[in-house]
This record gives sequence, C-alpha cells and structure tokens, in this order.
Amino acid sequence: MAETATRVLSFHHPSPTSSPVKLISPHGNDDFGLLLRTGMQQAGMRTDGLFTPADDGERTAVCSLMLDDSGDLISGVADMDIGQAALYSTCSHINLAALLEEEAPEMIVFDGNIGAQQAGELLTACETYNSTERKRILTLFEPTSVTKSTIILSHFAESTKSNASRQPITFATPNAVELEQIHATCVDLDLLLHSTKTPQDSVSNIPSNIVEPSTLVKAKALVDAKIFSTVLLKVGRHGVVTIDATSVQHHPIPAGQVEVVNTTGCGDSFAGAFTATLSHLLSQNNASPVEKHGTQWYEIINTAVEIGQLAARNTLASTRAVGEGMHLLLKNRA
Repeated sequence: MAETATRVLSFHHPSPTSSPVKLISPHGNDDFGLLLRTGMQQAGMRTDGLFTPADDGERTAVCSLMLDDSGDLISGVADMDIGQAALYSTCSHINLAALLEEEAPEMIVFDGNIGAQQAGELLTACETYNSTERKRILTLFEPTSVTKSTIILSHFAESTKSNASRQPITFATPNAVELEQIHATCVDLDLLLHSTKTPQDSVSNIPSNIVEPSTLVKAKALVDAKIFSTVLLKVGRHGVVTIDATSVQHHPIPAGQVEVVNTTGCGDSFAGAFTATLSHLLSQNNASPVEKHGTQWYEIINTAVEIGQLAARNTLASTRAVGEGMHLLLKNRA
C-alpha cells in the first residue's frame, strides 16, 4: 500500500525526502530486513519509519505465493508475526499519542497484520488526537484476509463496555467475504444497533449479480453502528460499491481490456492509490475544508475510487507486486 501511494504521488512529490507517505513498520535484524530497506530505497520510498523491535529474535515479514497460469493464487506461506511485536519504535521513549502529535498525519492506513492489541492501541490514540479541536486524522483499514478482518472489533467491544462514544474508522476496504465475517463477529459481540427497520429499507437498486442485497444491508449496519464511516466494498470484476450513512453507489471498473497476470496485490494497490488520491485532493482544499457527505466530498471520493481501480488494473497486468505506471495516474488531476 505504501509503495503504491508513494508512486501515485511521485508526479507531485518526485523526491523521496518530499514524499508525504511514511511507512512505519518493524523489520528483523536479518537479511530480509536489509533487503526490505534496500528495496524501498531503490523504489524511491522513505525509510525513516522502519525500525527493529526490542526483541532481536523477531523475523522480517515474508510472503511466498504460488500462482497458476491465470495469475490466480493457488497457495501461499506467510510469516507476518513481527507485525504484532511492535507498532512503532520505542527507542526514543516516545509514546504513540506523542508520535501522532509530532507527525500530525492527514491519514493513517493499517491492515490486519498488526493484530488486535496493536489495532486497539492505534485506534485509541487516533480517537484521543481527534477529540481536540483541530483537523481530524482520517483512518483506513484494509482487512487483509477473512481471519484478520476482525482485529479491530476488540477495540469497539471495549469501548462499548466502558460506555465510551465510538469514533468509527473512516474507511474500510473489505471484499464481500471479509465483510460477512466482520458483520458476523459484530453480531456475536453485540456491537450492532437493534433497529426496527426491515432489510429493504437499506437496499439500493444495485443488481444482485453485482452484490447480494443482504451484503449491502450488513455493510449499512456496520456504518449505522459506527464501526466504519464509509465501506469501500470490493466486488471483483464489478468494481467497488461505496456505502455510507446517506448513500450506496456502484463504481464500475473503468473501461478497457486488461490481460490478467497477477491477482494478488490488487487490493493493496487499490487501498494505497485511493488513500494517496484522497489525501492529495483534500490537500488542495486546505483553505476551505471539504464537508463530509457534501457534493465536493463525493466528487473527491469518486475520483479516489477511480484512481484506486486504475492502480489495481495496473497491478493486475503486472508481474510485480506493484504495477507500472502508477506515477501517471494523478498527472492530469488537480
């Protein structure tokens, strides 16, 4: 996600030192860690957010995938345990709240690899930061997998027990299966509102061959319960469906043929490019903040979704983890 975001913004921020994208991630004191740092430098990415955890025995995260001739995943092996070892560097003895004060990020993007404890710590720090009168941090959660898609829910369960008001995650990018799992776990944890509305009240006119109406109802329930503000539901070849408090909208994939080479990494490319575009377009309106759910907000979301889908197409047609041509996607945008 970070590499995609960096490349998408590289037309406007050509130097790595000027890039607004900072990846904060642990790596092991091993050969893969050195390879990661070197590879990021060669890709024009910032490395000032990389760190090694206090435990010297932690291994750098690695993933090995086997694809068939169509580019679809057959099997894979991943070791991502280090993501749960540390969320940020503690060498400077700075805590997460102080780190957010120092960095003042516009957006924070995280995925399921950081684990439930780290996700709770991150969301709590964001909520504390956003409780003051200043520009709020937007958040995006990429679920990663069905198993890891629910790591955020322990945090909301704890806030429910303590009667704390919920601050929803701004965006989530699940597919239909991940969304079903998130909804089912919310039901088990009693995190959803007990509404008297019938399911039809929330269903749009989007055809069932694109997404099942029941899936849209569940997405809307997660929004109503303030788990997410906006769900960016990935529906494969049909594109993306956005669901928020006031609307449900289908975003077909932009026209054009693409030769499928690799179906892995497309979700990360979408999330990274969406975030980069959203941040870039919002920064153009610093003098006049964009009102959520207003006309300009939806125009920006529509553009960000379109760029995200184009980025996913680039990766779909590439043998690389991040497709070529990302730097051109924002070239003609404001």
